[in-house]
Amino acid sequence: MRPIQPKAWFVHGFNVRDYGRGTVDKLHPHFRAEGFDPEEFDYGWIGLLGVRFWNGMLARQLTTLAEHESSIFDPLPIGIGHSNGCALLHLASHMGAPFRRLIYINPALDKDATPGKNVDRVDIWHSPSDVPVQLAKWIPGHAWGEMGATGYVGDDPRMRNHNKQSGFRLSSRSHSDVFSEPLLGYFGPKIATEGT
Repeated sequence: MRPIQPKAWFVHGFNVRDYGRGTVDKLHPHFRAEGFDPEEFDYGWIGLLGVRFWNGMLARQLTTLAEHESSIFDPLPIGIGHSNGCALLHLASHMGAPFRRLIYINPALDKDATPGKNVDRVDIWHSPSDVPVQLAKWIPGHAWGEMGATGYVGDDPRMRNHNKQSGFRLSSRSHSDVFSEPLLGYFGPKIATEGT
């Protein structure tokens, strides 16, 4: 009997109409190669007001799905998010979602945000030139911040920064360029292995 593969939950950003096909879903092959079974949490385009009013509800839905798809016999899942997808994973982790690890790609989160206590490790892939998250911290009433530009700033040992603008042979400088070639072919395997 084949061992059960751990689930890898992919959560796209708020400003996409393709349900993540042009961003996080492109990482599926890299995570399959590492032995993960990809799952998608697709919530579609919701706009800025949708983020403000629906992120909590969406995070509860994600938590329920992740709990439902896990059993006491399964390996604990991981979560991979981009932009607002990281905010949803963050909220879900505080609601008790069973993620053992999280991977944040240009997260729209406060730079000192830490996940719920069930999470063992978070890998933050950031770019100092990421303008959208630098601007997002100024939007009133949003939980967003500049972690996608600064990386995590704090002393929680679970948090691991990866500066993809200056820390690697190729440079990823914008909010979503890592999902385009040649950057995807270079960073995809690194994101899948560093975060597992």
